[in-house]
Amino acid sequence: MNFDTIWTNAQEKIGAFAGEYGFDLLGALLILVVGWMLAAFLSGRVRKLAERSGKIDATLIPVLSKMVRLGLLALVFVATLDKLGVDTASLFALVGAAGLAIGLALKDTAADVAAGIALLILRPFNVGEAVEIGSSSGTVEEIGIFQTRLTSFDGVPITLNNSGVRTSEIKNYSRSATRRIEWTVGIDYGADIDAAMKILLETVSAEARVLAEPAPLIDVTNLGDSSVDILVRVWCNAPDFFPTKLALGRQMKQALDAAGIGIPYPQREIRILKDEAAA
Repeated sequence: MNFDTIWTNAQEKIGAFAGEYGFDLLGALLILVVGWMLAAFLSGRVRKLAERSGKIDATLIPVLSKMVRLGLLALVFVATLDKLGVDTASLFALVGAAGLAIGLALKDTAADVAAGIALLILRPFNVGEAVEIGSSSGTVEEIGIFQTRLTSFDGVPITLNNSGVRTSEIKNYSRSATRRIEWTVGIDYGADIDAAMKILLETVSAEARVLAEPAPLIDVTNLGDSSVDILVRVWCNAPDFFPTKLALGRQMKQALDAAGIGIPYPQREIRILKDEAAA
């Protein structure tokens, strides 16, 4: 068999293959190119629209854009294989099995990602707000896809997994315009209760940061073992919470001391009974 015969046979086979599969190959290539360009265009549009809306967190915008792009590319890939005559049902089964195995291996990470997206959408807190999450409290520094970072009120960095944050009780102290401050002040049983309550009311009312509405509440709340307990409850603007609480605690103690009303320490009265029979 000479070279001319080999070349002629090759041309015939190539021609037959092109005639049978050429349009499918061309169609698959066209789907792949157009789909790739369309995925890039639509993901870019999603990013721009999200940035212009101002309602979506900046951390979430790239994630949404990538999800759109990857979703469209997956559809393009499946359509390309289908055009080439590949059995996509078997491929889906294989991908599903692989996805299940990966999901089981990375279930904690996946839970953190899902919780991070939920936190970014629902916004129970924002960066810069003072919060208490479970047993941790501080100022929010970053809300990421995997973790949330706080700085505690005494300056210690705290890192929390998003899945734990999502399932914990969240107290956002920055979302309230006002906050309530509460003390329980114990006085001697021999002290004048009305006089003590009057002094406490005058003290808290004189503090400029205490709000007139809701009005301060001062009343006896408990008759303890060693003291008559008086509940003192006032409201202030949220930014004034800590300085007001510290200042009033000192001022109430000084006012009661000046009036001669003592704040007792726990006491026990011990009685010794004499055994008359033994005597």
